[in-house]
Amino acid sequence: MNASHNPPAGRRRPTLGPALRRAWVGYQQQLDDALASAGFRDRAVPDGRILRMCRDSETTISGIGRELGVTRQAASKLVASLRARGYVTLRASATDARVKVVRPTARAIAYLDAHHQAVRAIDRRLRHAIGDEAFTALYALLDALGRDEPMRLRDYLRSRGVREV
Repeated sequence: MNASHNPPAGRRRPTLGPALRRAWVGYQQQLDDALASAGFRDRAVPDGRILRMCRDSETTISGIGRELGVTRQAASKLVASLRARGYVTLRASATDARVKVVRPTARAIAYLDAHHQAVRAIDRRLRHAIGDEAFTALYALLDALGRDEPMRLRDYLRSRGVREV
């Protein structure tokens, strides 16, 4: 690493936690910018996750709620937002007309493709900026910090008393 990563004289280096938060926010901002440039200015959390669920298998509103750990009502609101923005359609289940199956539209597939391309481009830019060795070390650091932790951010925050995730 070069001297630009060292704090000015008399100041301590920030701890790793705030640096990781800044990095995450910076990464998300780059992703937002790339998706906006691709025509997807209406990105919201957890759009991508729901769209991947719908793309990968037949998914119901209740199934989305279970996967996200939210009520069916909350899942319905998320799906309604996606539907209003042209990302999904709803149809009745072939086995139970009361059950709504959520299907991705062509716009959703285009969004997922743009998301994938943007993530790869961010990775390539970072690898180019810091070099292969540092990029590989960064992945090793993140893996070591995660310790194969299966807990989702939502679950972690809820375990700490945060209710609105």
